[in-house]
Amino acid sequence: MTNSNPQRWTDDRLDALAASTQSLLEATQANTKAIGENSELMQKVIEGQLAMQTLHGQLAEQTLQLKRAVDYLLSKDGGQS
Repeated sequence: MTNSNPQRWTDDRLDALAASTQSLLEATQANTKAIGENSELMQKVIEGQLAMQTLHGQLAEQTLQLKRAVDYLLSKDGGQS
């Protein structure tokens, strides 16, 4: 009986360690999945930001062209509307 108590205690500790290790593994896998999903979302945000910057540049160019056209028309008209 004396020999079985230390063995039982050791077995219980090993079972607890195995359960703890399994729990840690599952938590790590869940975190890895969440990080992957967040990375995908950040990539989409970055792509959206780059698209917005491109549109901003196009709008600025079109605004400049419109200003030049209006200035040209006003100069041809003698500045009178």
